[in-house]
Amino acid sequence: MGIIGWLNANSGAVIGIAIGVFVIFASYYVYLMWRLLKANNAPEIVVSLRLHEVHVNLVLLCIENIGTGAARDLQFTINPPSIPNLDIPFEKIGFLQNGIAYFEQGRKIEQFIVSVTNKLDELKQTPFEVAITYRDSVNHKHERAFHLDFGVNEGMAQIGKPPLFEIAEAVKDIKKDLHNVTTGIRKPVILTESASEHRIRNHTDFLESRISEFPPNIQERILQKLEFFIDDQDREMREKSRNDEDTTSDENSS
Repeated sequence: MGIIGWLNANSGAVIGIAIGVFVIFASYYVYLMWRLLKANNAPEIVVSLRLHEVHVNLVLLCIENIGTGAARDLQFTINPPSIPNLDIPFEKIGFLQNGIAYFEQGRKIEQFIVSVTNKLDELKQTPFEVAITYRDSVNHKHERAFHLDFGVNEGMAQIGKPPLFEIAEAVKDIKKDLHNVTTGIRKPVILTESASEHRIRNHTDFLESRISEFPPNIQERILQKLEFFIDDQDREMREKSRNDEDTTSDENSS
């Protein structure tokens, strides 16, 4: 009765404490949800130097969003702002100079900048830094800096062919075959007989062409032997047919 009496006497204080605890837990829950939403909408911009998939002597400047959200108002700063021996100087690359207003999740830009053939030794002497700033969906500002060096890819080689390159080659072959068919250079073979009959007829034509290569007297001898062989096979087939008929008659009689 003492506890019940105390609760009745201090019901206002108990309700206040309960409300306070509820507010604390609710606020913490809202904070966790905010952190979760922020994590699910956080862009992550990376800058790198990559080799071309097919021609490994070509170097590409790659900008990629590997995060889970879109980035806005991308701005780039390069130090030093200019590098000798580049085929496409930084100051002529539009997005480096003007920035990117919106860069969605998964987007990637690959910009060719130089062929390192006969230039790699000079390019290795000039590493550079790309600093980038951007904002996320809640307007929070992010800053990143990437130190890039052409010497990192020294000695790399391409093993095999990339899948996209093999697909392109296959499509090219298909296109060539279709062109040959449609223009009559190569006509499709359409069989109107069974495969075995087609094979026998081709073999017969081949033997006929071989026989025609011999002198007439040799051709005569070959044809005589062939005729003898055909007659012999015909006689065997007739005898086998008579024997089968006799066997059938005996079975019916019995």
